[in-house]
Amino acid sequence: MISIFTPTHRDGTYLLETYESLKEQTYPEWQWVIVPNNGGIVPFFDDARIKIVQYDKDSPDGRNSIGALKRFACEHCDGDILVELDDDDLLPPDALERILAVFEDSRIQYAYSNTAEFVDKTWESNTFSSYWGWKNRPYEYKGHQLLQNIAWPMTPQSLRHIYWSPNHVRCWRTTAYWDVGGHDPSLALVDDHDMNIRCYIAFGMQGCKHIDDALYLYRKHAGSTCYEYSADIRRQDALWYDKYIVPMSERWCEDNNLLKIDLGGAFNAPKGFISVDIREGAQIQMDLDKDWRFSDDSVGIVRAAHIFEHLKDPIHTMNELYRVLAPGGFAFIEVPSTDGRGAWQDPTHVSYWNQNSFFYYTRQEQARFIQPQSKSRFQESKLTTYYPNKFFKDNNIPCVIAHLICLKPGYEERRAGEVLI
Repeated sequence: MISIFTPTHRDGTYLLETYESLKEQTYPEWQWVIVPNNGGIVPFFDDARIKIVQYDKDSPDGRNSIGALKRFACEHCDGDILVELDDDDLLPPDALERILAVFEDSRIQYAYSNTAEFVDKTWESNTFSSYWGWKNRPYEYKGHQLLQNIAWPMTPQSLRHIYWSPNHVRCWRTTAYWDVGGHDPSLALVDDHDMNIRCYIAFGMQGCKHIDDALYLYRKHAGSTCYEYSADIRRQDALWYDKYIVPMSERWCEDNNLLKIDLGGAFNAPKGFISVDIREGAQIQMDLDKDWRFSDDSVGIVRAAHIFEHLKDPIHTMNELYRVLAPGGFAFIEVPSTDGRGAWQDPTHVSYWNQNSFFYYTRQEQARFIQPQSKSRFQESKLTTYYPNKFFKDNNIPCVIAHLICLKPGYEERRAGEVLI
């Protein structure tokens, strides 16, 4: 059986339309668990398949965490498959039947589909811009001509920010839902993105299935959470990036049999990374000012913490970095910035970097000045300057963090996000 779960805080108007879409399902063996929240009204439904469960842990201020509500709903679901459905959205008639078919493959633990978004009342289609990598194609629902937004595969490149994370429909094998811990009850926002990430890290690409069709109709209206809490969503999204980008990238390397290497890591390479250094003690002893002894496209992650400033030729360094990285591979770079003393204080530093230095490898406006010597093309994932700790702050040693994604065929055809080179 399939259990559908829906917290609701509205007056029940949209819920009636949602129910009509469930009654039309070609697969009838479903259960709908509804959790009224903070005064939410549930109309009377004369249907034994509907279970209304009153949330019994109300917050004193009435602002119950959506993560807690969804988790509570799932605790009361009886089905083998869990399907998330918002109280103002719709499922096309074959949605549940097609979801059930996906889970006949025992490897699949989590599944998601494309989404067709429409503006309330007008049925105007809402799509996302191709500038950011989105693609869409036509979709018809009850005579309404819409466009479905085509979801990305589950990868660290698409999951790095909520903007490209799987939207509805989202569904789990019930055992898998609890294996990853379920929705985080502490989260008031971005709970779904957090679940997407944890599912990817736990199950990998083989366990997460993209259903390449719209199995969900998402209603846009003034009361949508994405409008009301957009600033809070962006803040939480940035926290998830910092927490999860490395674990996600490591899972991607595992799934694709790609190397993880730590440049200059003779003393402190992270577990699972191959240390590469000119010093003795590294797993691979190598002069990084010369050609790197790795095959083209063989590396998934290059970690380079406080090493680039010791390499003589930045263009050579970035060319080799680009060559060895697989399409979509990540470079996690940290260097002392010329905005402070750190770039200049060490007598062994021979190249000098700041945030703008990375423009020459990520933005064509600057890259043209070092081409054709420069062969590299990267997408900026994160670029910022910070102080790693109090010692760095006290001694005016700001450092640049540059997270770069390798732009090569195989990734750039369906890249997630802005590309400027």
